Parts: sequence; structure tokens; C-alpha cells
Amino acid sequence: RRVAGASGARSPVAAWSSHGQAVAAMKLLNKGFDKDGSGSATLIAEESEDLWHLFNIVAKGDTVQASTVRKIQKEGSTGSVQTETRKITLTIEVKAIEYDAAGDRIRFSGKNCEENQFVKMGAHHTIEIELNNKLTVGKECWDFMHLQALDAATDVHKTAEVAVILIEAGTANFHLLTAVLAKDVHRVSVSLPRKRLTTTGYDKAIARFFEQVYAGIRDHVSLDLVKCVVLAGPGFVKDDFQTWMLHRANAQGDTQILQKKSIFVSAHTSCVHRQALKELLADEQVQKSISNTKAAEHLKALESFYQMVKGEPDRICYGPKQSKEAIEKGAVSTLMVTDSLFRNANLATRRQYVELTESVREQGSTVHIFSSQHVSGQQLAQLSGIACILRFPLPELDDIDSDAGLSGDDADDAGKGRGFDEDDDAFM
Repeated sequence: RRVAGASGARSPVAAWSSHGQAVAAMKLLNKGFDKDGSGSATLIAEESEDLWHLFNIVAKGDTVQASTVRKIQKEGSTGSVQTETRKITLTIEVKAIEYDAAGDRIRFSGKNCEENQFVKMGAHHTIEIELNNKLTVGKECWDFMHLQALDAATDVHKTAEVAVILIEAGTANFHLLTAVLAKDVHRVSVSLPRKRLTTTGYDKAIARFFEQVYAGIRDHVSLDLVKCVVLAGPGFVKDDFQTWMLHRANAQGDTQILQKKSIFVSAHTSCVHRQALKELLADEQVQKSISNTKAAEHLKALESFYQMVKGEPDRICYGPKQSKEAIEKGAVSTLMVTDSLFRNANLATRRQYVELTESVREQGSTVHIFSSQHVSGQQLAQLSGIACILRFPLPELDDIDSDAGLSGDDADDAGKGRGFDEDDDAFM
């Protein structure tokens, strides 16, 4: 087979902010669900990762209530029309969602669906949610995947997992890898002179560069929270910096760096750009350092899949229709699926993916939900966004087109069924 309740309390357990501060999970102010599955949840997104979770929770047809700004026209006693900008609370029925990873915001577009003295029923409006904005999300049915996304978003035990500093002479790019995001958090760029017979000028410039990288670690990496800090790059600068950093920490009595020196790992990459993150997560030394993280679990599952491709190709399948057939036969041991499939604009198709996922869980098998914002999720997307490792061989699945959608055609294929606007630039 060719593989192409109400809760405003905060826990002391925290995650790493992109600004280096410790924060807890997304704040859940209250929630309430009826027996028919309808209900609402009021949330405050406090971190970039929270916005990504919101993007996966809210779907077309839901309602979003939040404070927003709108231009209001008022007619004076003389018949003149004046326009003023007002801050109002509005509830819209969502028609489209735009996730802006770089700007840390989400835009919900739709029609006003509740009486309001300033906005007519049915009037179009876009609500923009940024960090620390409160919103209430209402659904006619909170299905299994929506509830799981809500739990993941408000899980006080979620933590930042890996900090990565991609470094070469004059350039250092800082990244945070969590279970769902690969976030750019800082960049250092210093112009270095060319090396000459006397390297005094170059050595001074490198020292200034190292000083800035060191300060970047202090300001943007919470060493008490991350499991691993990877220093990586194509040359020896990463190793020179690590040696310099430890000398500097000793000289300054920087106990935090010294006590955490064991979490610093050096690794080779071909470049210092974002694509190097994929190389890193495949590195054996790095994998050992992050062995108990969700990212590592997903990569291990993918690695097992590819090993099966080589050794037992009849015990794997991928693509919506092949996977559905295997699940219906009770043959799936491990299901891997990207979260983008659950954002399908076709609600019937989305419901099928939810039902398939629930079915695998009920069979006692393992389900991994990959984030399309993560390196591993991009790899899975190359397999149509869904793949399975099987309990027993099913050679007959070869007769099913791996690119076929759930309904038997390509229309609801993962790559073509992207329901809402997603920021492609934010993807790995």
C-alpha cells in the first residue's frame, strides 16, 4: 500500500505564556447544558493556545455573545443623521470564523440574533475576540468532540512542553511547542563582522549576540515549566553558546540556569527556520527528553504507522473511507485524526467523523487527535488527515481509494473540506 459547571477558580498548575509568564488554563466562568445537549459556556481566552481551542470549539450555526464595537446612526430632531461608535454587547449566529494566529485574535462573522436597541435583528456584524476578552458560546448540541475540546481548553494541568532555540551566528529564533501549537515567541538578530586575521571585532559581536540570546531565555522561557530546552542549528554556534551560557551563569550566580542545566539539549538541524522543528522532533536525543509529552505520543504513533507500512502494510489504512471501513469491522487499534476534520463546513460530514471517533473509543482502542497547528498534524494531513493502525490485517482495504471521502467521493476529503478560514501562514 502506498502512503502518500460553574468555575471561576484558578489552579496553581500553570502553562507557559508566550511572554514568559506563568498562566493557568483558559478561564471557564460558567457552563450549563440541558438534557438534549444544548447549552452554553462563558470563557476568557488568556493565551494564544486558548484562542486555538476556541477555534475548535465554535462552529457555524453556534451563537457567540460578547462585547463589541459598532457604529450607530442616530437621527436628530432636525432630521440630521449622526454616527457614533458604541461599545455594546451583541449575540450573533455564527456564519464564518477567521483565526488570526499572528495577531492573536479570532473573528466571528454572522447575524444579530437577539433583540438589541442599537442593532436590528438579522443585521450582519463581526465580533473580534482577542486575549482576555470574555465571550459566551451557545450550541444546540454540544457533541462529544466539542465537549472534549472544552475540557482540553480548560484543563488546568496543560503545560508548555518544549522550548526550542534555533541558533546560528547572528540569528536565534525562539519557539514554544505545546500539545497544539508551534508558536514563535522571540527572535534575536545581530549583524556580525566577517572573521579576519584578528578576530577581536568578531568576538565582541558574538559576545553581544550571546548576551541577547541569554536575555531572551531569561525573558521568554519559563525554565520551571518547560520539560526541555532544545538548542539547535546547523553549525557549532549552539554548542559554543551552551558553553558560554553555563560559564556566564556560574559567573553571575544564576541559580535558575545552573539548576536547570540538565534540561538543555543540543541537536543538529539543517537550518534555523520553522521547518527545522520537524527535524528536531524526529531526533532520537530530543525524543528521549520529551518522552512523556503529548507531542511525543503523536510522533510515536506516526512512527509506528510508518513502520507498519514497511513491515505489515495490510495492518494500516488511511483516508476517510478506508478508515471508516476498518472501524466498522472493529479492526482499529489506534486511530489518528487531525482536528481540522472536525471543522468541516458540511455538518453531516463532521458528524460522521465524530461518530467514528466515538466508536473507536467505545471499542477500547486508542484515539489521538492531532493539532493542525503542530508539526505532527501537518504530517498526518499528508495522509488525508486520518489514519489507522489495525489489530489484524485487512488486505481488502486496498480496493478502496485512500483519497475517497466518507460519502465515496472527494467532496468531503479533509484537504478540500476546510470549513472556515484558517491562517495558512501559521501552519508548519
